[in-house]
Amino acid sequence: MTDADEFDDQPRYRDVAEIGTSELHEALMSLAGFAANPYLAMQASQLCLVDNSLNALEHEVMRHQFDDEPPRGKIALLGALSPMWIYAAYELLRTWRQRCEDVIKLAENSGIGLKAAHLERDLGYRHYDRELRAQQLRDAQERPELVEQMRLDLRRTEMGFTTLEFIRVALAKHEVSKKGNKKPIAFAPGLARPNRWCGSMEYELSNGGAIIRNVTRRDIAETIRFIPEAENPSDADLVGFQAYMNPPDVEPPAG
Repeated sequence: MTDADEFDDQPRYRDVAEIGTSELHEALMSLAGFAANPYLAMQASQLCLVDNSLNALEHEVMRHQFDDEPPRGKIALLGALSPMWIYAAYELLRTWRQRCEDVIKLAENSGIGLKAAHLERDLGYRHYDRELRAQQLRDAQERPELVEQMRLDLRRTEMGFTTLEFIRVALAKHEVSKKGNKKPIAFAPGLARPNRWCGSMEYELSNGGAIIRNVTRRDIAETIRFIPEAENPSDADLVGFQAYMNPPDVEPPAG
């Protein structure tokens, strides 16, 4: 048995009892500009609540999946709920990232004040989210360090978000997440099975004939919980990761 085989036989997941019920929410709230938006904060709380429920369900499946009569109903429920959670996690992080990118672009072009004034103009009625967006822009204008923290947090979360996006595109569009107009067809999109060590639904990330890796819903949640500790990757790390997620096409055998 090789060292790799021994590693594969070892559980890599924390016990559910070790996961704090607010860990995921607190991790998201630590992102630059996130906590200042009550709607993002509300959705982070909802995502965390569902994650807690799924953790408990996954733990139950893990404990009984090899019984003579495995909990087929609970496994089916996990198979249905896990993609919904993945969609929600993706959209929440995508929205936060887009807001950060917008602020950074405006800051680089000295356009924050103009955009804030546009949002603050009188519409004849109160639009609370426009007012909130304008205030957030004013905050960024007065605190350049906030813009820099957004840049850093975007980099620190890029690998995890790219992985999440890869799974989401396969589940929702039955395509491989790649740049360009022509998207390869995903292999068995949505097909998953419970992971033996944690019970979480496990998805295969593949690109053409290349299997990149397997990722569980728990992996995604743990990546989010790890955000406060995530380091700033180097440019080389990011380039290498993108190459890893986009392996060369496998040519069919000749003849």
